[in-house]
Order: sequence, then structure tokens, then C-alpha cells
Amino acid sequence: MRLQDSRVTWSYLFGLIVWRIWKNNNLFIFQNIFWSATEVVEVSISWAHQFEYYFSVYKNNIPNLNPINIFDNIWVLLSTNSVVVREIGYAATGGAVRDGDGNWIMGFSRYLGVCSLFKAEVWGILDGILILLNKGYRRAIIQNDNLEVVQALTDVRLEDLGIIVLRRTQRIMRAKGQWRINHISIEQKLVADRLAKLSLNWKSAL
Repeated sequence: MRLQDSRVTWSYLFGLIVWRIWKNNNLFIFQNIFWSATEVVEVSISWAHQFEYYFSVYKNNIPNLNPINIFDNIWVLLSTNSVVVREIGYAATGGAVRDGDGNWIMGFSRYLGVCSLFKAEVWGILDGILILLNKGYRRAIIQNDNLEVVQALTDVRLEDLGIIVLRRTQRIMRAKGQWRINHISIEQKLVADRLAKLSLNWKSAL
């Protein structure tokens, strides 16, 4: 890999690589998980691109504009997916965010440990919503292939299922921003599926 081809500001990339190396050292010591140098650089470049995108949008807007409100009126697509290892129950979730034209905005993933598929799917949606809110986005069309999860999040009568993460997600969706959730096929969210599987394999968040 040629770093000069990545078109990323070196000051951003250097800090991310140093942080990733430090985190990988802890992963190796405590969990015996090892990342190759190529994986460290590729993930750091991805994060650097995301940071530069957000910073450039903020910099090009009115100086006195609150960055939290920059994307208030922009609709984005949030695709999420989760995977569970049947034998041991380990789960991970991931998601991808794109604009209305299908252009990449950001991706995320998280290792959840032992977790049911239903809860993992809800965790993925909750993580995606919280990340979007933190970045200033307040409107998203959420895409997920788990019909049970889609129905649970759109039917307020199901809030009393006793699942804490489901209740929290429902309340945030009603209280902050505008969120529409659609049921789609797994083929339509391959990127989110890949991110979830990477997080499961590495037992770490991206």
C-alpha cells in the first residue's frame, strides 16, 4: 500500500495510526488478537477520510453555525447488520451510512460478546442512530433485513417486551430526529454485513 495514494492529511493519519497501534498492543496482551500492519493502516486511513469529510463540511459552512446542526435537514441511508456464531453465541454488529446519491459517509462496527441475534440487530441500529446524532445528522432511513426487529421498532405496543436496548432505541427514535425504518434483503446491505463480520473476527470495534 502506498500512503501517498490515500490522499489523506498526514497529521490526521499519523495520530490515528499511533492510537491504533496502542490499542492493538492491548488487544494482543489481553485477548491474544493480532492485527497486521496493513490492517492497521487501512483502518486508520478509513477513519482519517471520515474525519476529513466531516471537518471539511464544517469548515465550509458559516463560522458561527453550530456544527451539531449542520446536517439537520439532510436525509441519509443507514444500513445495519449483525452476525452471531451459533456454537458459542458471540455477536457483532456493523453499519454503513450513505447520502441520498449512495456516496459513502461513514461505517462502524462493534463486538458485543454473547448476545442474541435480535438484540444484536437492535444494538446495531441504536449505535448507528447515536453516531449520526453525534455527527449532527438527525434524519435517516434505516435499512435492516430482520423483519422481527423492523416490526418491533415501528410498533409502539411492543415497547413493553422487557428488552432494555429495544426500549431505549424506540424512545430515542421518537424523541430525537426523524427515523424511518425499512425491511430490505440481505443482498442490499453487504457492506454492513462485512463490517459486522470483521468486528466479530477481531473482537473489536472499528
